[in-house]
Formats: sequence, C-alpha cells, structure tokens
Amino acid sequence: MTNTSTPIPLDQLPFRALGGQPAFDPDDIVDFVEQRRVAVLAYVRSDGRPNQVPIWFTHSDGAFHMSTTTNGPKHRAIERNPRISLTIQDERPPYRAVIVDGTASVRPLDGHADDPTDGMAVRYFGRLGAAAYDRMTRDLYEATGMTLITLVPDEIKGFDNTKALSRAELAFTRLREHLPIPRRVL
Repeated sequence: MTNTSTPIPLDQLPFRALGGQPAFDPDDIVDFVEQRRVAVLAYVRSDGRPNQVPIWFTHSDGAFHMSTTTNGPKHRAIERNPRISLTIQDERPPYRAVIVDGTASVRPLDGHADDPTDGMAVRYFGRLGAAAYDRMTRDLYEATGMTLITLVPDEIKGFDNTKALSRAELAFTRLREHLPIPRRVL
C-alpha cells in the first residue's frame, strides 16, 4: 500500500486545542514530538474494535515513522484500514499531548537503506540498552521481517497545560512529585 499524500510540516497544520485547554504554539510542536517519548498508536482491529499499543516513533519531514513485525497485528490492521491515530504525551504534570490523526502506509524494511527508523533502539535505550534489545529481538525480527509504518497527518490536536501556569507554578508542579511530603498535602 502506498500513501501518495505529501506531508505538511507539523507547524503549518492547524492545531485544535482539546477541552478548553491551552493549545501548543506552532513552533513548539516539532520540538515536542522530536523528544524521546513512547507514543500510543490506535488502529481498528479486524472485528471492528479499537486497539491501542505503545510504540516507538521518529518524525521527519512532516511524517511519523514506526516499525512493526511483518504480518503482525499492526501491519494487518493498517493494510485493512490505513486511518490511524498517534498520541504523544508528556506524563509530567501539568501534562501535554499531541494527537495526530492521519493515513498510514506500509512497506517492507528488509534491505532498504533508507529506513527512517534505523537507530531507534539507540534513541530509546542508549547504546548498551539497544545492544541488549537487539539481541533479545533479533530472532523474531529475522523470522518475521520488519515493516515500516509511515503516518501522514491529516489533523493535529491536543493541549499544552504548561501554557496555563507561570514559570514558578510550573516548577513547583513538577518539583512536588519529588518532595517527601504526601502530594495530597501540596
């Protein structure tokens, strides 16, 4: 399946704030999604139920790139229905999230020199952790093959609650998680 959509840079897509919460500034969206975060990929299962899975990703040139085992659940689901959603969030208070809806395409990664997900294990684990991860997954990935998922955004929405607080309030909100005082007191 080939997606012929040309990605629009994230900072040029209209951003819709959710639930009356503050919106991201366009200049902050790219910086936010390019930080090392685990995202949640949502897709439709073969029986019509929604499914969500944590997933690593990279972002370049307005598109999001992920990988999965060939013929695995994500791969099969996207071939059936390429409309997916990717949620990228900051789990530190006061919380921020970007939700990207769009259309995905898939293609085999085997033997492709232009793999935008190359080095992802190092990005998430560092060199030592990536080497251990590669040893752990090598047999599975060699047996199944790998497939590239590319998401081209149609819509971007979410919230940036850091915009609702002063610098001092933001610092305290994040610091209180580490204080020895019960949070219910603070």
